[in-house]
Amino acid sequence: MSLEDHQILNRAAWQNFAEDYIEPAEKAWQSDEPFWGIWQLPETQLKLLPNDLTGKKCVEIGCGAGYVSSWMARRGAEVTGIDPTPNQLKTARRLEKQYQSGAQFVEGFGEDLPFPDACFDFAISEYGAALFADPYKWIPEAARVLKPGSQLVFMTNHAFAICCAPDNEDQNEPNSEQLQRPYLGLYKTAWEYSSNEVEFHLPHGTWIKLLLEYGFVVERLLELGALPESTSRYQWADQGWASRWPSEEVWCVRLAN
Repeated sequence: MSLEDHQILNRAAWQNFAEDYIEPAEKAWQSDEPFWGIWQLPETQLKLLPNDLTGKKCVEIGCGAGYVSSWMARRGAEVTGIDPTPNQLKTARRLEKQYQSGAQFVEGFGEDLPFPDACFDFAISEYGAALFADPYKWIPEAARVLKPGSQLVFMTNHAFAICCAPDNEDQNEPNSEQLQRPYLGLYKTAWEYSSNEVEFHLPHGTWIKLLLEYGFVVERLLELGALPESTSRYQWADQGWASRWPSEEVWCVRLAN
């Protein structure tokens, strides 16, 4: 597979970022209760994972340090996590060795999954591929590797938040209350100043069209902000802003039988 520019840039960026995510990963691996996203919203509220995954084959697409994979394994799943970043996978494999959850980790990109057709019962991406992989390539791949009737859950920045996100040399600048970029035509966002990453976002209507094209039925769309008690490890995350506008979105979709 010949790598695209965004894959090269994002892998290089996360090779550098990986060290900053070791401590949060250790905390997440240690926890028996999943928590999600920027604001660490509790699983008891969001219900993104099936309670019982016994005997199910699950994949985390863009697994990073692998903590979501560990949560699925603790629910009985046979889990594979895939990520393109060696330094992130190094952390995932070290923590797997420590906790012995049984999760397996492989190196690869969400746009080109090295798995057979119809081999997984459940797929999830908390950011990961949902943010850094081209949706016109990773969604077809997710559809290919899922069994008919299986669920895909993915979490990413809310499109509205991206429209309000500045791209300045101050990487910790919070979202603006004024629009910074168009919503219509939202797709590939190259952060020139703040991180040298390339992210992918779509308007909601475009997401629905793409998901339907590959056989997915939308079951839930969660538009998430901060709770009154929410805090975040990210300095740019503004609780005041996120208590008024959604900062994250979660799509829960199912492949038609």
